[in-house]
Amino acid sequence: MTRATAASLDRMRRRLDEPPPENVPGQLAVDVPAGEDKPPKVCDYGNPRCGAVPVRFYANGWKCDEHQPARTSRRTAH
Repeated sequence: MTRATAASLDRMRRRLDEPPPENVPGQLAVDVPAGEDKPPKVCDYGNPRCGAVPVRFYANGWKCDEHQPARTSRRTAH
């Protein structure tokens, strides 16, 4: 390891031990309330909406097990 590299690493280690700055440019301090209750997600299939719970998120939205995109009707060819 060269002297320049060792000196650079020492400077970086010292910076890690410094306390964080009071304000960081470009960042906004936002007070987020802890434990904010949100309504549960519901199945958004159909009109009117299915509304079933529990649901999973798919590319086409929140769907219950019955309306998940993998479910397709199987028709037999005659």
